[in-house]
Amino acid sequence: MTVSHIIVILSKCDFIKELKILDINIEPPVQSLKVRVCLKNGQVLQITESEGEDFRKYSYHLQEGERIIKRWDNAPHWNNVRTYPFHAHVANQKEPVESKRCL
Repeated sequence: MTVSHIIVILSKCDFIKELKILDINIEPPVQSLKVRVCLKNGQVLQITESEGEDFRKYSYHLQEGERIIKRWDNAPHWNNVRTYPFHAHVANQKEPVESKRCL
């Protein structure tokens, strides 16, 4: 999924109060995106995406105030998780949990 597709999807969501594009690069060979999404329920979703021809790095971080609710990412440092490198960090849990690839 390209950076442009993510922006299109987010712009169609009716539960979003505000969409702030902090950084965007849509030119090959590497596309990248940093977005802060304020949801109508008061939560905030921070998205970081970077994608090239043979790689993709992402982090989707959901929080309310200073409290982390959940973060999905594919950082390659939790190789003991069955879905490695895809995993999620859940509030009040030390170890990450299994997760499918985001988008």
